[in-house]
Amino acid sequence: MQVLFIVNEAAGHGKGKKVWHQLQQQLTINYEVAFTEYEGHGQELAKNWAQDTQTKKLIVIVGGDGTIHEVVSGVLHNKFIVIGVVRAGSGNDFARYFTTFQNASHIESYIQTEMTNRPMDVGAIQFGDSQREIFVNNAGVGFDAFVTKRINKSRLKFYLNKIGLGKLSYAVAVVRGLFSFERFDVTIRANDQEWQFQQAWFVAMSNQPYFGGGMKISPSSKPDDGQAEITIVHGISRFKLLLVFVTVFFEKHTKFKEITFLQGNQFNIFVHEKNIDCHTDGNYIGEVKDGTRIHCTVQREAWQVISKGQ
Repeated sequence: MQVLFIVNEAAGHGKGKKVWHQLQQQLTINYEVAFTEYEGHGQELAKNWAQDTQTKKLIVIVGGDGTIHEVVSGVLHNKFIVIGVVRAGSGNDFARYFTTFQNASHIESYIQTEMTNRPMDVGAIQFGDSQREIFVNNAGVGFDAFVTKRINKSRLKFYLNKIGLGKLSYAVAVVRGLFSFERFDVTIRANDQEWQFQQAWFVAMSNQPYFGGGMKISPSSKPDDGQAEITIVHGISRFKLLLVFVTVFFEKHTKFKEITFLQGNQFNIFVHEKNIDCHTDGNYIGEVKDGTRIHCTVQREAWQVISKGQ
């Protein structure tokens, strides 16, 4: 069986390089390896390696959620490609839910035994008639994207990663952004129903429960049920929002009346009065213009991941 390692050495501010070095010394199988060199390179590498194949192949990603997002984007609807991951990022939200490889022997055991895998859904969002993005874990409009943008520009994440506390960078950025983010109004439509929310903080679209480095924002989300879960935080004070973020780690946020959960296979989302930041899988993708329709859908069985029990 052909195996390709796609390695992001910069993941986790250098953690990817260290993890790959250790893994490489332990591997005894035949494999190919490719290193990402710029944003979007993981998608290109995966797409080029997977095209025209008629036999099952395994791509092992050494990286974080951003690298996983890129690689999955490159192999959507290719039934011959199976994805495995060796965690090497900062937040590692993918690894909190999906099965991942723990070491070289785990990878080799998977290859040598009768392999099994699971087909998974992928979320997709489209802005108006133009930009279209997918998400493996989640996408967000509002405060979570605003925080993501700040993290990507900050040196704090780098220093926290150095001491093994990279996942705290999101929580720190949340506290810092509480007093500068401007709330917005949003309308959500689905299946002839409409919901309007004033003073919204964010709208999170989830394909699995975790985001932000371990916050279980959408406890009921499952990546193989054909449904997307929408979490709207609205009409809540800045100080109470901080309490909400603390409770998210323990799934207690579901009790707040200011948090609304919706579920379905497609939604239309409209933000009002402001241009609002947006992200997919922790990658900042820009602003959504005032009044632009955000169309959220789910693509069934769009990619395959190694299964549990291997």
